[in-house]
Amino acid sequence: MKKAAALLLFSLVIVAVIFLVTVVFQIDSASLLRSKTKQTFTAVANAVIDPNPKYDYVNLKRTYKHCKIPLEYGEMCPKLYTELGGRCDLIKGAIQCPDIRNYSRSTARQGQLVLTRMIRIFHLLAQKHGIKYWIARGTLLGAARHHGMIPWDVDADIEMPLDDYVKFFQMAAKEFPADIFFQNFKSDPALRPSDADMSSFHMHDIVGIYQATWNPRLRDRNSCYKYCLAYNCKWHDGLMVDIFVFPKVDSAVYPLKRMTFEGFPFAVQNNWKEELVSSYGKDWFEVPTDKSPEENPDVFNGCEKLKKSN
Repeated sequence: MKKAAALLLFSLVIVAVIFLVTVVFQIDSASLLRSKTKQTFTAVANAVIDPNPKYDYVNLKRTYKHCKIPLEYGEMCPKLYTELGGRCDLIKGAIQCPDIRNYSRSTARQGQLVLTRMIRIFHLLAQKHGIKYWIARGTLLGAARHHGMIPWDVDADIEMPLDDYVKFFQMAAKEFPADIFFQNFKSDPALRPSDADMSSFHMHDIVGIYQATWNPRLRDRNSCYKYCLAYNCKWHDGLMVDIFVFPKVDSAVYPLKRMTFEGFPFAVQNNWKEELVSSYGKDWFEVPTDKSPEENPDVFNGCEKLKKSN
């Protein structure tokens, strides 16, 4: 009798333990399911809300072996924009980007600080509105080889798809600070072909002509290349960032990556190395010793001011 009672009690204990384990497992499973569902929802929501995907970073070591190469004009290894204390951010939807052109004593470097500020502001506005772009040409070479401007460069280059340029034109162009002029076929009537036959150019209903040499640009209002002073052209001629627009983009460009330029992250095309080899040869990383700026812009006086003083 005692054995039967003990066996019954043992059986009841086993059943109770199994019941408790089952209940706990069901609770944990439900919690895990809710957690995973919440994580999935959050991930999807973030993907929808955040228009700027997290790009892979291209980490290139900055070399200094060429720093002793003498330059007649400019600095071979100047301090980067951020190393000079330059800051440029989008704070509560507003551009906070002081002009630091006077942080350098070199005229060439002063101009490069102006250009860096302009493309940084472009980047911030593009990021704000979810617009694709990438630094290109000499600016890409500068990022990969110098981590900033090529020492003798006097302009900067950006490329972007046509759809993104139209979006930029409609949404972001009006948000530049007053000292930056967004120059295109519509904002500067002088920047257009003199040929009355427009059929030979790429025309767009919203943005007008967008092909070189009438491609859109960012212009600094407080500087002047002096080209128009010499040749009496009428368009705005301040320090510029060229924007090259493409109706179709090679799939090899995507997904975009990020690369450091003057201390800031900028978008670069996925096949950036192949592009540099194609444009500058397999020795693109070697720094030439016989280069100098092709132009000597006035960095502190706009063209209109110079015209009045002449």
